Amino acid sequence: MRIEGARPPIPIEGLESGGTPDAAPQRASFEGVLEGLVDGANADQNKAKAAAEALARGATDDLHGTMISMKEAEISLKLVGSVRNKLLDAFHELWRINV
Repeated sequence: MRIEGARPPIPIEGLESGGTPDAAPQRASFEGVLEGLVDGANADQNKAKAAAEALARGATDDLHGTMISMKEAEISLKLVGSVRNKLLDAFHELWRINV
């Protein structure tokens, strides 16, 4: 069953390049994973904003779909914030280590 608007999970390791069986697997960079996470949250926010504006204009009457897209955007934004906070905590912990 395919969910409308669902994105595939962000690959962490073992990406297949080109989809050919003999291609060497690539590793996703940490920067790429974070960039994908932020881009996904931004896309969710834009989708929720467009759905809310369409509902306000009366162009659609899909209240449930609008609320679902708004909640998805909220959850993805909270995830980005949580990842950011964990990264800052890890950085501060490394900063305090005496060498």
